[in-house]
Amino acid sequence: MPGQVRGERRAGRLAALVACAALAFLAACAGGAPPRERAPPPGADFRLASYNVHYLDLKAAKDAPWGLADWTARRAPLVEMVRRIGADILALQEVEVEGGGPGQADLWQDWLDRALPGYRVAGVQLDNGVRAGQPIFYRPGAFRVLDDGFAFFSNPGARFRSIRAIAGYPDAVTWARFRHLPSGRNVMVFNVHLHFLDGGQRLRSARQILALAKAAQWRGDAVFLIGDFNARRNSRPLRIFHDKGFRRTPGRGATFHFDAGLHLFGAIDHLLHGPKTVPLTRAVAERGRIGGTWPSDHYPVWADYRFAP
Repeated sequence: MPGQVRGERRAGRLAALVACAALAFLAACAGGAPPRERAPPPGADFRLASYNVHYLDLKAAKDAPWGLADWTARRAPLVEMVRRIGADILALQEVEVEGGGPGQADLWQDWLDRALPGYRVAGVQLDNGVRAGQPIFYRPGAFRVLDDGFAFFSNPGARFRSIRAIAGYPDAVTWARFRHLPSGRNVMVFNVHLHFLDGGQRLRSARQILALAKAAQWRGDAVFLIGDFNARRNSRPLRIFHDKGFRRTPGRGATFHFDAGLHLFGAIDHLLHGPKTVPLTRAVAERGRIGGTWPSDHYPVWADYRFAP
């Protein structure tokens, strides 16, 4: 009997240790200052990243893809992916909720705010209470927000709906102007999400973004256009920016994988920069599952930059 009691106590202690370890892992996934798995190269001033995280569909069946159960399973792996990259500025797309009732429209955003305490966020609460689902997270030790905002590229009176509404959603760009604290230089980041279906709308949106970007350049800012362009590198929307001096940070391979690791075409998520900054690395599409789960149907894309002399 004493041996049995000691065995039960050891089993109880082991179970407690396992539970504590599991809680510690979940806490690490959900918060803390984001450590970088890959150290920046010498001379880097900051790291930028873009990530389409896919919307949450509350109208979907309980176990359907992109529904509540799926979102609950993939959100911690997604945050772990963000923490591994350790970007100083992170532009997210599709932080949206389809079919939510009162108090549910901001589930994605509210969860990310809690899960990324090492970051602050800009480009969220916009005019007339509109939330475009394209927040820009930043590390307050590296940057301070000077201003932020957004611009619609289709009917500004339309209700903001999920990308799932193929009939057409009023797409927009969000932006934030930052002061880079170590250097004192200003950086303007446009968080881009062009229409996934309507090629004409992509071109119109690209031209409007270009006008905003050129105005920021005229002001003297270092300008970035990053996000889900839904267009490949040699497409007409990308050429619009290239022809005016914005360069795509080179990278290899697909950034959209159909939530299955399928690489059927080249990158559609891009990092574009103006002449005031220089990329020190290729654009990295951070591939792979975490704990057997794909966090999104896109890969996050990141690169390190320095200011030009």
